[in-house]
Amino acid sequence: MTPDEWFVTASGIPFGQMAEMLQGGGNRYLGMVYGETARDSYGEFSPRPVWNLWKTFGITDAKMIGYWDKACPVQTSHPNVKATVYIKAKQTLISIGNFDENDQDVKLTIDWKALGLNPENVSIEAPEIKDFQNAGTFHINDIIPIKGKKGWLLIVREK
Repeated sequence: MTPDEWFVTASGIPFGQMAEMLQGGGNRYLGMVYGETARDSYGEFSPRPVWNLWKTFGITDAKMIGYWDKACPVQTSHPNVKATVYIKAKQTLISIGNFDENDQDVKLTIDWKALGLNPENVSIEAPEIKDFQNAGTFHINDIIPIKGKKGWLLIVREK
């Protein structure tokens, strides 16, 4: 599906359509751009490692701003790679999803003031998430490689 089709499906509950990733467990990477995971024990991979990240990050205390909102403070350099942010004081979780079939290398454009962070004093970490992503570190001007139909969960925080 395109990002627009995902958006309509994920926001369909007011119209009687549940936003669930049931067929084959959905796409864990693209689903996170909309704040959704598969059901536990439903697909090939458990969503529990991502839920654990949510818990340690404190996602319930964060403000979600999706890529579809003009106020989203993180943009990517490719039209089929979308970023949604979950903002808290002194840290932000960025969910990046590559809706393209092909691998993409993207650069992030970040409105640091909107995140309340000083770019000279931040770290960008990809936490280890079992069966989801390996740990890694990025710098603010790095090109980020993203495989087709996959993505990243990055935590940006003050050092």
